Amino acid sequence: MKKLAIIGLGFIGQTVIDAINSQKIGYQIQAIYDIDEKAIEKVQTRLKNVRVMKNLSDFYDCDVVIECAVQSVVEKIFDKVLENNIYFIPMSIGAFVTNESLYLKYQNLNAEKKKFILLPSGAIGGFDSISAIALEGLNTVVLETRKPYHVFEKNAYVLKNNIHLNENKETIIFEGNAKEAAKQFPRSINVAARLSLATLGREETRVRILSDPTIKQNIHRILIESKVGSYEFVFKNKPSPTNPKTSWLAALSLISFLRKIQD
Repeated sequence: MKKLAIIGLGFIGQTVIDAINSQKIGYQIQAIYDIDEKAIEKVQTRLKNVRVMKNLSDFYDCDVVIECAVQSVVEKIFDKVLENNIYFIPMSIGAFVTNESLYLKYQNLNAEKKKFILLPSGAIGGFDSISAIALEGLNTVVLETRKPYHVFEKNAYVLKNNIHLNENKETIIFEGNAKEAAKQFPRSINVAARLSLATLGREETRVRILSDPTIKQNIHRILIESKVGSYEFVFKNKPSPTNPKTSWLAALSLISFLRKIQD
């Protein structure tokens, strides 16, 4: 049974723990890490023998490391997981397109090392079809993300740019490429980074983010034009019960991913 380290004990981390406790997936939770001591204590009441990591790189006795914290964590532990040939599943995929050093390291990995970096689909999907379409080339790739009005009320980017949120109709929050989207919305638009790594790259994959007071779901719409045809993928995701910025599907995609690789 593979031994698992979880960095970040929010909704996604807790979902993994629940899945293991209910035997949906077969792993042993070996080590945990979070800057929130209360989050650690909560897990320790459920898992008596779990080890609390002394620092972010204290996963020497683990087979798989899951990051579900923030982008900066990905950069800090990337070299360490590769040095030890430990499988690494980062949920903050935006780090791979916003951090220049990390981007180059990832792109230049040989096949033997790259197999240890496992990128889940997160809050979107259809990557089997997208990979097939890409074989004949992609002309344009656009991600349009709509989230409920209240998600953006105290958003740093909205406040900094004096964006007025309309309570009655949609408001365009951002238009640009995947690199800039992941930089400006590090916690809530990892889907843009994931899509860009699978398609035209961080500079050419276009992103549009909207605030929509008429919806209660997080809606991701992927538009692809290619030699093969025109494609539209739509994902209407309910937000997680504890974090409206995170789609429930993102956590479930990780569980599905862990199930596939557990043997």
